[in-house]
Order: sequence, then C-alpha cells, then structure tokens
Amino acid sequence: MTIRSLFNIILKILGIFFIKDILEVIPQLFSVLIYVTKPGGLQDGIWTMVLSFASLAVYFLVSFYLIFRSEQIIDALKLDRDFNEEPIPLNIHRSTILSISIIVIGGYIIANEIPDLCRQLFILYQQNHMSHGQADPKVSYAVFAVIKIIVGCILIGNQKSIVHFIEYKRK
Repeated sequence: MTIRSLFNIILKILGIFFIKDILEVIPQLFSVLIYVTKPGGLQDGIWTMVLSFASLAVYFLVSFYLIFRSEQIIDALKLDRDFNEEPIPLNIHRSTILSISIIVIGGYIIANEIPDLCRQLFILYQQNHMSHGQADPKVSYAVFAVIKIIVGCILIGNQKSIVHFIEYKRK
C-alpha cells in the first residue's frame, strides 16, 4: 500500500462520514412540513426548506467528491508530495477497510441514538403523565431517533453492497 492509496482510503472514509450526516439530516427535513401547515408558517417553512436543501446539496457534493473523486482531491491538495514512494507494509484490501469503516459508522449511529431514544421516550412519558393526557407531546424527536437507529442498522446490514457500489464507481 502506498501513501497515495492510504490517503485515498482516508478520504473515502471521510466521505462515508458525510453520508452519515446526510442520512441524519434527511428525517429532520420532514419536521419542516409540520411548520408549513400552521398558520403563518408557510414563508418560514419554505425558507427553512430552501436552506436545508442547499446544505444537503453541499453535503452531497462533498461526499461525492470524497468518495468517487478522491484521486482529484489528492492531486489538487498535493497530499502525496514530500513522501517517499516506499510501500507501507499494510496488507489489507481497500474493501475490507471500507467495510470496517461502514460498520463502525453504523455502530456509532446506533450507540448515539439508543440513549437519545430512551431519553425521548422518558420525556414523552413524563409529558403524558404530568398533563394527564391533556397536552400534545412532541413525538417527532423520538421518531427521529428511531429513524437514525434504523439507518445505522441498514448501514451495518448492507455494508457489503455499499462497499461494492463504492468500488464499482472507483473502477
């Protein structure tokens, strides 16, 4: 493995982290639809949607370049300059490293969201118990936590097909 291929793998892993962020932001876009339906919330809702889609587009662009155009980034930033061309004694295939990183990212999402889901469920219980069913508790945060846990499980369960897609696009 050369230093160039090591930087290539590192950039692809960073791109996968950006995809993780994209997958976490998408469910939050649906909460904007709630504000659009309220009186006077149409203008604020549209403005929020435009800004959200603009930031999502930037995330998509950055993750696309980090995953599928990492060679161009290495050339543009001259990351492999000033290193000797001796191979690094690491005999792990690129797809294995990508698989490990996807599993770690999925596990990270799940590990972050399970405590948040428990906290949100506890808050829902408290709101419902304290108001004796009078108030309308906010369920959306618990739903977002469940969706993020599902996304983490999907990443872990489908890591082979994700790695195959990344490797296919590389070739």
